[in-house]
Amino acid sequence: MPSLGNQEYIRDMNSRLVLKEIIHKEPLSRAEISKNLGLTKATVSSIVQDFIRKGYVAEIGSLDTDKGRKPILLKFDADCAFTLSVYLNVDATSVLIANLRGQNRQTFSYPAITDAASPSDRLAGYIQDAMTHCPPSRYGIIGIAVGVLGVVHNNTIAFTPYYTIDRPELGSYLSERFGIPVYVENEANFSAQGEWAFFHSYPSLININIHAGIGMGIILHNHLHTGLNGYAGEFGHTIIDPDGIPCPCGNRGCIEQYASERAITARFREMKGQPSADARALCHAYLHGDADAAACIGLFTRYMAIALNNILNIFNPDIVIINSIFTASIPDLAGRIAGSLRNTFNRGCTFVPASEDQETVILLGGCWVCTRKFLNIRDLKF
Repeated sequence: MPSLGNQEYIRDMNSRLVLKEIIHKEPLSRAEISKNLGLTKATVSSIVQDFIRKGYVAEIGSLDTDKGRKPILLKFDADCAFTLSVYLNVDATSVLIANLRGQNRQTFSYPAITDAASPSDRLAGYIQDAMTHCPPSRYGIIGIAVGVLGVVHNNTIAFTPYYTIDRPELGSYLSERFGIPVYVENEANFSAQGEWAFFHSYPSLININIHAGIGMGIILHNHLHTGLNGYAGEFGHTIIDPDGIPCPCGNRGCIEQYASERAITARFREMKGQPSADARALCHAYLHGDADAAACIGLFTRYMAIALNNILNIFNPDIVIINSIFTASIPDLAGRIAGSLRNTFNRGCTFVPASEDQETVILLGGCWVCTRKFLNIRDLKF
């Protein structure tokens, strides 16, 4: 006879299977779930009843049939709870409130927190303000995700090259303040998880975020890879010129000093003599035939091709996503970067721009982390 521990393990496993089936294939009936998963009708009915009691699943009416009892259809109630995601960029703070499917979204934009005497307290104030706009639900906000430009290990901030956070244990601080689980992560890792969970079905995925620096999120065999202590994916700090431009990481010649949005835009400003020009101005000038803008985008393309050659040789992924204002604003720039590769190893690899704008994908990745933790489904996809 199976032990009580084994029985509980099997029920938990079956519960996750049933909930994923409903999430992926709704609306469907108990009988369909039983048939699809090979579970008994009694097992499925018991699990579904528990989900209905908890508010995760709702009955939405009957399926029309010519004969017999009409089966009741089920759907995942994504509005039973909400998530709150934050992206700490260099010059702004973005917040997203979304339901468990990453839908029913509300976005908020606040100033950067880094010029405050206590950045963590200012962030807490932003979170408190955003929470007042959350729609009513059974469970309220069940998780807060915070994406940072830097290295994070075990929910602790280890290194941020372009701003300073006064509390490395930011997750613990916010969790104690709000009484809600808080997940702090590198923003490129959130971005990779957002792409993997909501937009792409590939098991191995590389997401490159290009902003003030260059971050890389790595999904290998459907799992996020962060390395021994969180430094995996710090591709922006790979060296292309050992005697080159100093980098905040302490080295010289890191690729993000040449190919980041900040570096390319700074070159454009210098060429045009326009100290206030930003990346959007560069893209606008490029699209209107400006020669200096074309030279800057050509340099970006060249450096990204070098970067992708190295990434392909190391990881051999199914897909590479380039998340940048340049690839978002300039048609087929991701394809042109891929076309610049002189590498036989890129055969079969797909190269695409981000599925949504850079901030939204990062924030959706945070939403997904909160949702999977709440539902206890590690491999959840939408």
